[in-house]
Amino acid sequence: MGINRTYILLLLSSLFLLLLILTPKSQASETFEQWKVKYAKKASKRGLPYQFVMDTLKDVKFDPEVVKKDKNQIILSKKADYQSFMKRWLRDSPSRIERGILELEKNRVLLEKVEKIYGVEKEIIVALWGVETLYGDIVGNDNIVRSLSSLAFDGRRRKFFETQLNASLRIIRKGHVKVEDFVGSWAGATGQCQFMPSNINVYAVDFDGDGKKDIWNNKADLFASIANFLKKAGWKKNKSIGSLALNSREYEGSLNKYRSSKSYRKLGFTDVDGGELNSRKWLKRKASRITMKNSPIVLRGSNYKVLKRWNRSSLFAAFNIILMDAFKQKNSIN
Repeated sequence: MGINRTYILLLLSSLFLLLLILTPKSQASETFEQWKVKYAKKASKRGLPYQFVMDTLKDVKFDPEVVKKDKNQIILSKKADYQSFMKRWLRDSPSRIERGILELEKNRVLLEKVEKIYGVEKEIIVALWGVETLYGDIVGNDNIVRSLSSLAFDGRRRKFFETQLNASLRIIRKGHVKVEDFVGSWAGATGQCQFMPSNINVYAVDFDGDGKKDIWNNKADLFASIANFLKKAGWKKNKSIGSLALNSREYEGSLNKYRSSKSYRKLGFTDVDGGELNSRKWLKRKASRITMKNSPIVLRGSNYKVLKRWNRSSLFAAFNIILMDAFKQKNSIN
């Protein structure tokens, strides 16, 4: 009888420990309000006044939907068709390309000023703007402080999100944006260029000298901030991100070696219109695949690695190649 009782007690203890392990740390050890106090103490050691942090977070409520999105991120499906996806992405009436051409012309004087100072072409500035937020139309409407606080409290990537929250509070304290206007994606990317808060402190620019780095509403600051990021990442003016090529023979071998256009042609690659691949502006290039069905490959140019400092996706590179090539072609015609 004593053995059975001991066995039962050990079993119950084991189940209790298992429940503790399986229960998220944030829920098992502290409430959201308790986390705020704990976080404010940590932030005060990073140069943020304790009372300022507590006052800023006073009315912030935990957002379970943000945490749910973080835990259920959709990975781009290999079954998704590239051609169908791109048709939706480019849009129509007007298309993303047509909108970009209009924005280039409308903001030409300012863009040329930024280009001259930073050595970054106006076409890539507008391309990134168009890729990230459709020229400011789609910036996200999640409150950044609420999102980052919720994600930090959840604890899955606490260190990262607390770092981003620290950066957000510094931005607010310096007067660059008000808490209620500080909106963006659920994961913390914000502004018309979708910088993470830590990138704002490093790369954002007060181009018009009004005392604010306003990437939400001020085009001068927005364009200069994009250019400053690229310049610091090593952007080479008049060099290419790359070009796109179609795989007509379903070649599945390695692309991580330098090949000439002749070598790519032998493997069955053509240009995106199905014509013969040529290389008037390059001798040899490595390539990267896009994880979608019926997608082209990206023949990497000198600025490919630079752009990957912004976003590591080869699809993201393709977006910018398509827009930038269209913009430059339009300019050459004019």
